[in-house]
Amino acid sequence: MEEHRFGKHLKDFNLDSYYLGMSYAFIEVVASGCKRLALSPPLTEEEHRELKEPTRLIAEEYGVLVKADGDFLTTRLFNPEYTRGKIVLLFAHDEGVLREYDALKDLKSMVGNAVETEVALRFGRLLSYDDETINRLIMKPRF
Repeated sequence: MEEHRFGKHLKDFNLDSYYLGMSYAFIEVVASGCKRLALSPPLTEEEHRELKEPTRLIAEEYGVLVKADGDFLTTRLFNPEYTRGKIVLLFAHDEGVLREYDALKDLKSMVGNAVETEVALRFGRLLSYDDETINRLIMKPRF
């Protein structure tokens, strides 16, 4: 496994604990109503196997839904290399949020890049980003 950049600066840095802490924070943010959908860090299959159960327990404690996505929706919001070949856990307020996410994936797969900006806008809103942030992310160079 490639060393995380923090491992160079923190003695006894543990990547699983770091990822679980990030997921915990995002689960709490969804549970509190600040976000409708939040995302885990992109995980390898091995990381996902290790973190699946503790993440599920945290989500259960907060009443948040968790869905693993091994084919994450790529949009102009984020560099697709960040999630390629990885599993992203979706933390959702309710089933309707997960259905909206799936509908965006379906729309993109049917129409492709013709609706790239629209999919990015809708995905950004699903993540509870404001329009200024969404537009900034869309305009940011990816590579």
